[in-house]
Amino acid sequence: MDELALHLAREARRLGLDQEAPEATLSAFASLVLEELRAHGLLPDPAPEIGCWAQPRSSGN
Repeated sequence: MDELALHLAREARRLGLDQEAPEATLSAFASLVLEELRAHGLLPDPAPEIGCWAQPRSSGN
C-alpha cells in the first residue's frame, strides 16, 4: 500500500471516521484529502501562483 493511502487511513481513524462522525469532521477530512492530492500533483491547485511576469504598478502617471 502506498504512503498516501496509509496516511489517509491513519487520519481517518484518528478522526473517528471508522464510526459515525459529525459533518464538520467529514468536511475536515475531505479538505485534508484534497490538500494531499494537490500536494502529490494528482489534482490541480485551484489558486495558481502568480507568474514571474507580474510586477508592481508604476507609481508615476
